[in-house]
Amino acid sequence: MNGVLVQRLLTYLSTTECRSVEDIGDELGCSLAEVTRHIEALPDIGIELDEVSDRGFVLKEPLELLDKNLIMESLAPAVRAQLRGLNIESSLDSTNSALKRLPRVAQHATLILAEHQSGGRGRRGRQWHSPFGRNLYLSLGWMFDRPLTELSSLPLVVALATAQALSRAGLKGHQVKWPNDLILDGQKLCGCLVEVQGDVSGPCHAVLGAGINVHMPVSVAGSRIDQPWTDLNSHLPDCSRNGLAVLLIEALVEQLGLFAEQGFTPFQGHWQQMDVLNGKRIDVWTANSSFKGIARGVDDSGALRLDTGKEILSLHSGEASLRKPAGP
Repeated sequence: MNGVLVQRLLTYLSTTECRSVEDIGDELGCSLAEVTRHIEALPDIGIELDEVSDRGFVLKEPLELLDKNLIMESLAPAVRAQLRGLNIESSLDSTNSALKRLPRVAQHATLILAEHQSGGRGRRGRQWHSPFGRNLYLSLGWMFDRPLTELSSLPLVVALATAQALSRAGLKGHQVKWPNDLILDGQKLCGCLVEVQGDVSGPCHAVLGAGINVHMPVSVAGSRIDQPWTDLNSHLPDCSRNGLAVLLIEALVEQLGLFAEQGFTPFQGHWQQMDVLNGKRIDVWTANSSFKGIARGVDDSGALRLDTGKEILSLHSGEASLRKPAGP
């Protein structure tokens, strides 16, 4: 699917005025067969249309596409001054992958956002479902003059920055889940993916990705997501994607600056306050082992403290889940 053409098509479509196939073809400069092919493919990327008799098509729901100029102009001047650039793409495999394809020197302080991802990824290679124009998919490159061993807490910092952006947007009740998820009412709202490269002694370069469910189409999510989920629209129906992008960029730049200067120490207390796992019985899977115990927060390096009953382990990577209650 031609992402640029799809974006032009969705910009032209309306929730109130019918657009005929002929009108769309004239607007986009393409054949009627191409128009029909793209219209038929829209449900696959989460866009639903209503066909009004034989007069044409309308969008079932309004779409707010991302606007580079609006986002840049809305950023705080101090944040805008720190950015090298911002690119908004119609469709990508993933924003993290696109950023990593840039020369290393061009990645620092560069932002990439996408309307759609064909290969969005979460932790452990899981697919992150990314319908067109509905959610927020963002990656930011950042250089750190710190050794590799001090960057294991970066996923927690990105999760906390994202939580801060959502709080500024008006959301309440969301929590963080080690090491990089945001949870609301027991359902996943956001995931972060941090990829770090560099020398053991530094400097190191990180690609920091965040995906927020803003307005997830039920038709897409219900058939493709295998875990409880929620989206921002269910709690803040008037939240703007462009406005949220501004808040997220500002929070990331601010918090990454603090982390670069002071490490994870200033973030530890905030994590403890928002930690959905703290004091709960959990299961943890690492690359080579699995553990059971009670979560005791995180240490000053961002490692999960797991009380097994015999010892307290410090786990720097892995995946955790609340343990299901035993049956009757």
